[in-house]
Parts: sequence; C-alpha cells; structure tokens
Amino acid sequence: MSHEQMISNNTKNLDQPEGTVVVIPAYNEDRFIGSVVLKTRRYFPTVVVIDDGSTDDTASVAEAAGAVVIRHDCNQGKSAAIETAFKHARSLSPKAVVMLDGDGQHHPEDITYVLQPILEGQADIVVGSRFLQMRNHIPVGEGSGSIP
Repeated sequence: MSHEQMISNNTKNLDQPEGTVVVIPAYNEDRFIGSVVLKTRRYFPTVVVIDDGSTDDTASVAEAAGAVVIRHDCNQGKSAAIETAFKHARSLSPKAVVMLDGDGQHHPEDITYVLQPILEGQADIVVGSRFLQMRNHIPVGEGSGSIP
C-alpha cells in the first residue's frame, strides 16, 4: 500500500473468514483506543484500527491492545480512513463488517444487536445510533429551522 504502512501483525484471529471484522478509524485517540479495542475483542477477535496519521500513540496503544493497525503516513480525513478500513476488511472475506468510533462513545456490547438483522438475512446494512432513545422537547414543526 503506497500511503499506508502496516505496523502490526496481530493476525492470529484473521483465519476466521466467516466471522465479523470490526474496523475503527482513529485520529489522535491514544487516550481511548486501547480500552475500545480491548472491550471490542471480548466479543469479536478481529479488530482493525486505521490510524489516520495520528501524532500521538494511537497506533502503538491499539497494537498493544491486540488490534491489527494500518497507519496512514499523514492525516487524510475520516473518509479516507473508512475507505482503507473497508478495503482491508473486504480482503478478509468476513460475513459482516462493523465500524466503531475510536473515542469510546459506541458500546461494543451493542454490536450483536446491530448485526442480528444482517446475520439473519433481513438486511444488507444496518446503521446504529445512540440517539434513538433520546427525546427532545421541541414541538413538531418547530425543530426544522424555524425561528420564533
């Protein structure tokens, strides 16, 4: 890969092509990425972190936590990190790919709920949101940009 550098070789779990691959694009997330990887690996052994040119220890912390780490030499933006993540995930021929944020705001224990419709053949893609259960107090019709 020209603009990427594989910096870890944690491939012991990658021989499970029928499994789920969890990808995590990350930029300067060394404070959180280790715990995100460790918690995710409790449920899914194959975790791939795309370090998008971080200037901190994101890559080494993720690697120490057991992730496969692919590093961009410089920051290319989240969309480039996502593209790299899915390209790598496809090469593993998984049943499903799940993307989490590297800041710990997504809960790895919820992945099974998000995956269920895919694994049961009811959906090709599922988008989870931590905001679905949140309620606001904006009356209908007033929350779409109107100013009183």
